[in-house]
Amino acid sequence: MSKYKVGDELIIIQNQMEDEKNLSKLTSLNVKDDFAQISWGLKILDVQYDKPNVTLTYKNPSGVTSKVFAVCNDIENFDQQKVLEKALLKAFQSEIINISVIKNEKGRSM
Repeated sequence: MSKYKVGDELIIIQNQMEDEKNLSKLTSLNVKDDFAQISWGLKILDVQYDKPNVTLTYKNPSGVTSKVFAVCNDIENFDQQKVLEKALLKAFQSEIINISVIKNEKGRSM
């Protein structure tokens, strides 16, 4: 990300290559003997809290921007961190489903 001040205005330029590089580092599948580990990176672009809801906008390693929604069931004890974690889990779940769909579509076309 680069920041430039032009007069009174601050212009922020996002570096797509830097995002892809960072997300690439975070995303991996490791297998060692009888154990496997998956790590998946997402870039949080925006979080909007509207008690009891949260809207999370994120970018995946392929550069696709998506939104997910989560609801905090305990309105009296609304916890931003917990509802954000809930939204992030939905985002990861959505990404895993997308990977499965893409792999199945590729398998059918062969």
